[in-house]
Amino acid sequence: MKSNSSISLPLDIFLKNIYSKILLNKSGKTADYIPELSRVNPDQFGVALASSDGYIHEIGDSLKEFTIQSISKAFAYSLALELVGEKEVNKIIGVEPSGEAFNSIRFQNDNRPFNPMINAGAIACTALISSVEKSKAFERIQKIMSDFAGRNLNLDEKVFISENSTGDRNRAIAWLLKNNKIIKTDVEQSLLNYFKQCSLLVSAKDLAIMGATLACNGINPVTKKRVISVENALKTMSIMVSSGMYDYSGEWVYRVGFPAKSGVGGGIIAALPSQFGLGTFSPALDQQGNSVRGIEVCKKVSSHYNLHILEIEGNIKDSVFANYDLQNIRSSTERKERNIKILQKFGSRVSVYELAGSINFMAVDYIVRKLSELVEKEFIILSMRKVSQLSAGADKLLESFIQTFNSLNTKIIFSDIKLNSPIWKKIYKALENIEDNQRRLFENNNDAIRWVEDFLIQKYSTDEKVSKDINLEEQFLLTGLSKSEVYFLKERMIEKKLKKNVTIISKGDMSDGVYFLQSGKVDISINTNQSLTILNAGTCFGEFSLIDPKSKRSANVTTLTECFCLYLPLKILDSIKLTNKNIMEILLKNLALLLMKRLKNSNSKIINILEH
Repeated sequence: MKSNSSISLPLDIFLKNIYSKILLNKSGKTADYIPELSRVNPDQFGVALASSDGYIHEIGDSLKEFTIQSISKAFAYSLALELVGEKEVNKIIGVEPSGEAFNSIRFQNDNRPFNPMINAGAIACTALISSVEKSKAFERIQKIMSDFAGRNLNLDEKVFISENSTGDRNRAIAWLLKNNKIIKTDVEQSLLNYFKQCSLLVSAKDLAIMGATLACNGINPVTKKRVISVENALKTMSIMVSSGMYDYSGEWVYRVGFPAKSGVGGGIIAALPSQFGLGTFSPALDQQGNSVRGIEVCKKVSSHYNLHILEIEGNIKDSVFANYDLQNIRSSTERKERNIKILQKFGSRVSVYELAGSINFMAVDYIVRKLSELVEKEFIILSMRKVSQLSAGADKLLESFIQTFNSLNTKIIFSDIKLNSPIWKKIYKALENIEDNQRRLFENNNDAIRWVEDFLIQKYSTDEKVSKDINLEEQFLLTGLSKSEVYFLKERMIEKKLKKNVTIISKGDMSDGVYFLQSGKVDISINTNQSLTILNAGTCFGEFSLIDPKSKRSANVTTLTECFCLYLPLKILDSIKLTNKNIMEILLKNLALLLMKRLKNSNSKIINILEH
């Protein structure tokens, strides 16, 4: 995938700069133990980087095809894991670095090859695939490698014939493995399959996509197809870290620090988990059999951007973006004054923690330790809006924490949860054994706070029954008016009884008056998916008609329940301005106070975020 933008991307600029410098390096020589490889032009040089979303950065001979050679070992190993499982593979192949050259004949004490990245281990791995897939073995290997690359990979017949005719050392290794009972199938056929897999044609771009597929937990970021399981992608990259660069592997981890595999065809594949795959091609090799230019590319990418897998990313304390209670910060729902006082008094019994970033195992531990100090709270709301993922182990620790708090009667509520997200699925699993879990998950933090507010008001109200109906005198906008003035207005209002899901006002309508909500609830929204607030009985809407009668409505108002409203038309307001200035002055004063209250609540939220 290429960008349509005319802007030069920073990574493209960086790759161009290092490419031009590394191109000047003429050291190394092509592999000569395979005749066909010795004939390759050593000046060829290509680089490609595939991001986890499938975007490809590339420069130079990135599309030039060459034989994959030993890089194929990583993907044959992943196939073996898929076919027979880790237990069976480990019976014949170890996972320890050999510290020796790729064609070493040394084995472990139990006669197993040290790992699948050296020739002995790779031949054993291909033989295992051959024993399972029989005559279809190479086709199966070719298919999975094509799936990794996102296109059909072809065989270089000339290189295959050259490898087969000069592969005496590999034959010796294979027969020794047969003698040690590591290979239990036809040796020659297994060798033919091995030589063929090494002779498949790839480009630097192919390698980048193949690396990105490993980095994306086995899903090809270009085709979006799952190629191998998450577990086997992890195991393959683990072997690449320790053994992918033969007797240069220790130096590689020290200098570069992410999984990689080289091949004597001049290719190097690298993968940085969850971020990218990197493919390079330059046939000139160093003494260890690794591409000279390819190693330099990987070194510069890693060092310039601090991409070593052991590089510290963030601080566990950054997982808490903000925290506050509901004593002075509330939802956007308009409340009657007596209910506001209840929330001010009992809001300290509710804590809101806004979490952020990638929440890993120790970040959950940090969050849990903080929340463990809040056992006296009735509710803890955890907002997940800024959370990008829950990493390995974090979900299990979170599950244990939720169950512990449930036993202490402190309710953990999650907000800003997207129902189709992996995070939501993990959290739901943690909550599935807890009673009333339907009230533990909210897609919006404001909805979660509103639900808790309603609970507190219901629980701590001094009224024997929390009434859903109110008297007109209780409307905040009418505070300060005499009984006769309220009666004067009421006589001029129109009663409106409305059913559930009725649109009272539509965005863009001309202002026509003020609505006083006497019973029920209404939703204020910009569109169907973006609720701004919910109004309860005792609040009003359309009040901006008082300020600018010629303005258009800025939002939609829809009934959430059956509602009863008293409607004061604009033409009545116009006459009041002329005949009863005192009423209008009080209405405007109260409107100003109402707006100040809303602004104060918003400012409190901002201040708390900045402070915490």
